[in-house]
Amino acid sequence: MIYPMAALVLLTFYVALRMFKARVSAIKGGQVAMEHFRTYATPSDQLPQAMVLSQRCYNNLLEMPILFYAACITAMVTQLTGIFMLTVAWLYVACRIAQAMLHLRGKIRWRMRSFMASSVCLLLMWGVLVGASLAR
Repeated sequence: MIYPMAALVLLTFYVALRMFKARVSAIKGGQVAMEHFRTYATPSDQLPQAMVLSQRCYNNLLEMPILFYAACITAMVTQLTGIFMLTVAWLYVACRIAQAMLHLRGKIRWRMRSFMASSVCLLLMWGVLVGASLAR
């Protein structure tokens, strides 16, 4: 379970780097004033799309994946790390990678589908954990 978590951590850092590059590019290009980063009060429709998409993608990687990390750690602690859980964990990561890449490109329809698929994977993982707990 540590490898799927590590893969998601790497994805998060990749998106953070993309976000940083988009911000630096926007500042150097004169599209955004440094003052924006003091309060983030500039409306998103006045910011470069690459900057907005990378920021939102990064935020997404700090939301639902928290439940994934908790499920993986719980699975390791309770020794529920069998092939099913590992497969579903990797499927979750694959869906989140797809979602992030689609998000960064501004593709809405397939991004939503990959999000829903990742949510199903996460629900399956928690179902296994709760089911095993109830069976004890």
